[in-house]
Amino acid sequence: MAYKDMREFLQKLEAEGELLHVKQQVDWKLEMGAVSRRLCDLETKGINSPAVIFDNIKDYPGGRFFTNSMCSFRRYALALGLDKDTTPAELVHVFQDRINNPIPPVEVSRDKAPCKENILTGDDIDLTKFPVPIWHEFDGHRYIGTFHAAIMRDRNGPWVNWGMYRACIHDKNTMGLNIPAAIEMKNGPLIHRDYVAKEERMPVVLAMGDCPTLPIVAAGMFPVGCSEVEMAGGLRQAPYELVKAETCDLMVPANAEIIIEGYIEPHEVKMEGPFGEYTGYYGGREAPKPVIHVTCVTHRNDPILIGSQEGVPFVDDHYMCAISMSALARNHLINTLNIPGVKDVYFHPAANWNFCVVSMTKTFDGAANTIAHALWSSKIGYQAGYADWIIVVDDDVDPSDINQVLWSLVTRCNPYDDIHMVQRKGGVNVLNPNIHFEERMKMRSASGICIDAAWPWAWRAEEMRTGNQVIPPTSNWEDWPEHIRERALEIVQKELGK
Repeated sequence: MAYKDMREFLQKLEAEGELLHVKQQVDWKLEMGAVSRRLCDLETKGINSPAVIFDNIKDYPGGRFFTNSMCSFRRYALALGLDKDTTPAELVHVFQDRINNPIPPVEVSRDKAPCKENILTGDDIDLTKFPVPIWHEFDGHRYIGTFHAAIMRDRNGPWVNWGMYRACIHDKNTMGLNIPAAIEMKNGPLIHRDYVAKEERMPVVLAMGDCPTLPIVAAGMFPVGCSEVEMAGGLRQAPYELVKAETCDLMVPANAEIIIEGYIEPHEVKMEGPFGEYTGYYGGREAPKPVIHVTCVTHRNDPILIGSQEGVPFVDDHYMCAISMSALARNHLINTLNIPGVKDVYFHPAANWNFCVVSMTKTFDGAANTIAHALWSSKIGYQAGYADWIIVVDDDVDPSDINQVLWSLVTRCNPYDDIHMVQRKGGVNVLNPNIHFEERMKMRSASGICIDAAWPWAWRAEEMRTGNQVIPPTSNWEDWPEHIRERALEIVQKELGK
């Protein structure tokens, strides 16, 4: 099912009991953030909690704000048009299958684009007219961009990148964008760096609120040159609808709630931050970041601003990126590198995408190290600076089940032989709190660890050679004969029925 826009997705969430309307007045300063955080915490504790729309925001009569849209795997599944009981492992496979079948976008005329219902330029531009929250007590600004797509075109070619880089409000017509070109290796900063080097102004558009695949692909770790809008088409299994921007030569989502157009001067910066980030810590100190000069704002009638609570797991990003990064890493290992034996990959959402588990059938000695270095040299490991922790398990272990992973870790890993630390694996995440801020600002490399929690290849080779079971069978449900399992089910069901 392809949602036409965010409003269709909201209707689906409401029908599934996954949307809460808060009718009582809530303050944009901290209160909205606190309500969102409380709902996140309930979900983390296993209490199903819904996404939320604030319908009555202090100082903003008629204004509405939508958040916690992806703060569960249920809602992520609904976003892809799947049953909400779809498991995380199944979501990874669906994501991978769909991005391998991208669908190009289609252009629609301005009169068919809801985002053009209101067009504001010049003195009519005022970003403070939107109900933008202050999420956390020590945030340096109101952040209008926390769950959006920042759209930029490569200066040297046709490639257009959709990325998610936080955006704050400086005043009614300028914003700060978190793309520090001097150090970042992500796609947006790479594009920005070229404009700076050539002393040229860079056009940029922020798109907010559309089909739920928009934030999914914007936050995805797709490689340089990849078209995120085609990935979004593949994920929604229908072409994305685009329309030409008003003041720059970029195509924008036609069904978005709000479009903010502008430009960045090559060397202009202004202090931005701090901001409470997805790591569960503040994302560094206040630092100079590029400034967006807003040239036009277009929006739907009665627009709904969307945003994301950031902080200690679990929030929107943790669920959302666990699936996309797992699928992209699995695709890289299996389809790009053709590493034999790889079965599944899972980035655990509790670990900020830095704890990656790979299950595989070992077919060669040193497989775990091969897997680790393959991921560290990929976009996810090198450019983005994630996957510092990599654990390789056998194919009988579900990598998305942390209990199975820990069991495998303590029974199949010999710490002396099977834990390998790498001092300079490549890539550094500038939001990683375990590296001192000053070091993050100048490092291009971070450390990594590879843990081989699978049975040694030599043991398997001995089994194949001699026919003897070096590794004794485990007490799994499937190890009992089928007729015994059927009888056990009868007994359990009958006794539970009492």
